[in-house]
Amino acid sequence: MQLATTGSCSHVRMSQRTLVAGSLEANPPGLGVAPIDTRTTSARDPRLVLAVAAVWIFWGSTFAGMHFAIATIPPFAMGSIRFTAAGLILYALCAATGRGRISRDDLLRASVTGSTLLLLGNGTTAWTLQFLPTGINSLLLSLAPVWMAIIAFLWGGERPGRWAVVGMLTGLAGLVLLFAPHASATFAIWPAVVAVLASVAWAFGSIYQRRAGRPGSLVLATALQMIVGGLLLALEAAAFGEWRALDVLAVSASSFGGLAWLIVFGSLCGYSAYLYTMQHASTALASTYAYVNPLVAVMVGMVLFHERFTPLEALASAIILAGVALMMVPPGRRPTP
Repeated sequence: MQLATTGSCSHVRMSQRTLVAGSLEANPPGLGVAPIDTRTTSARDPRLVLAVAAVWIFWGSTFAGMHFAIATIPPFAMGSIRFTAAGLILYALCAATGRGRISRDDLLRASVTGSTLLLLGNGTTAWTLQFLPTGINSLLLSLAPVWMAIIAFLWGGERPGRWAVVGMLTGLAGLVLLFAPHASATFAIWPAVVAVLASVAWAFGSIYQRRAGRPGSLVLATALQMIVGGLLLALEAAAFGEWRALDVLAVSASSFGGLAWLIVFGSLCGYSAYLYTMQHASTALASTYAYVNPLVAVMVGMVLFHERFTPLEALASAIILAGVALMMVPPGRRPTP
């Protein structure tokens, strides 16, 4: 069953207010002022159900994939291999259909988004997973919609709606509680601060991508973003001596498996499912991954890595996810109980 038109590099027709998906695991499609409902398929359609479930599972599991991959592969080198490989595959599909022509605007957009979303966002997130539980890391990254709304207001005066403001304040309250001394006894503070900064970089890259306008081909733009991000991560890995330290013969089977999962399911399959969802689902349904994915990451971390939350961490996490959910409420609609 084909979920998306990745191979044909087709145009994705979305509302002008819909945010283009750039960071493959954590780019919310709205700024708290949800885009216009563009649903063209019933929510009960089996293909749509499968696509939404794939986004939830594949993107929610990427933190576990990174956890396995960086066990024996340095984090920046791992990110470089992941995004370069996935980007080259996507570009090959575009080139094979005669849609691989690259413009100067394409390169500029890819340079900015590749550096903010993948180098500073995803690459830094992979580094922090050496010190943080996957569940905590995913929750900190889920705050990206909050930073997006703040940046959009400061950069262009885009005013968030009422529920977006409530969601922002709720999410920030959860973050403050999560960093409280009695709540943060189980994880390192400074890597958590770096993880928050990674989510801010993700948010800035998302806003830039939205302001830069829709590219001629969404798939080509994503391929270039991955290739540029992968090359920048390769330079960062070289600067930190990761390529010299990488011993391919010492890489474990689980790390190879985690890397393969990230390339195939996290980037390629998850991205295809997201494209299909954005084409055929309502905005509310397409936006659910912003707060469902952290829940998936938390559950996967509990099952695979036996991660546990303190009561205060659990409360702070619930508050953060509630805030993110409120930011996805379309204008003029009350959140359902």
